Amino acid sequence: MAFNIAVAGKGGTGKSTLSALIIRYITEELGKPVSAVDADPNASLGALLGLHIQSTVADIREDIVEKKVDFSGMSKDRYIEYAIEESIIEKEKFDLLTMGRPEGPKCYCYVNNLLRKYLDKVGTTYPFVVTDNEAGMEHLSRRTTNNVDLLMIVSEPTIVGALTLQRILALADSLPITIKQKFCVLNRVPRNGIHENLQQKLDSVGIEISAIFPFDQEVYDTAACGASVFEISRENELYQKLGKFLQKHLPASMIGKSTAGCL
Repeated sequence: MAFNIAVAGKGGTGKSTLSALIIRYITEELGKPVSAVDADPNASLGALLGLHIQSTVADIREDIVEKKVDFSGMSKDRYIEYAIEESIIEKEKFDLLTMGRPEGPKCYCYVNNLLRKYLDKVGTTYPFVVTDNEAGMEHLSRRTTNNVDLLMIVSEPTIVGALTLQRILALADSLPITIKQKFCVLNRVPRNGIHENLQQKLDSVGIEISAIFPFDQEVYDTAACGASVFEISRENELYQKLGKFLQKHLPASMIGKSTAGCL
């Protein structure tokens, strides 16, 4: 089974950038293929990976619910599976599935059940699955495997960020899923460190910060000009610190180098 990494946090914390850098680290430094899932309605993971998204699961779901699809003798199950496979962008080192906007007021149960089955099947063919979630993490609760190996909750270094961490941790505990490891991280931290009032707040609500990632000008410039995270130098401080975090928390059996391509 795949090692499932999920990244959550409210918008503007650099969550999607960290997700993209995790995908780069696993594919380039560990030499392992990744199944990437952009489950944030504000889909930006593809752009950070240097991709142009043309089709999402939401588009497929809407077409079926609105009865815009001519199945032409193909069963609905097979059509949905085929459409999802067609929407995946396949690269040499990773594949990307973009979920798109959230559901509307109509019933999507049938399509979502088939999507669950497909995502669970993906988990048996890749060594890593990396999911960029919205803060609500509803996508994770729809998985039939109900298993996340590593959840990274990303926050900016503010009091509001600390309160958001507290809410997401409570939400994670309430979801019907098993999360083996949960880590709270602060991102875009200034060079002079976190404010003492913030540290006091974190201590008062019992939140332990597992990693502090600095504000990085190279990463900012790369995002500002619309370039891929693969353009960032290997010596970049944020990239190096993220790599050390992953090396510490990934299973030793999965850190060895591999030349395998996408499955």
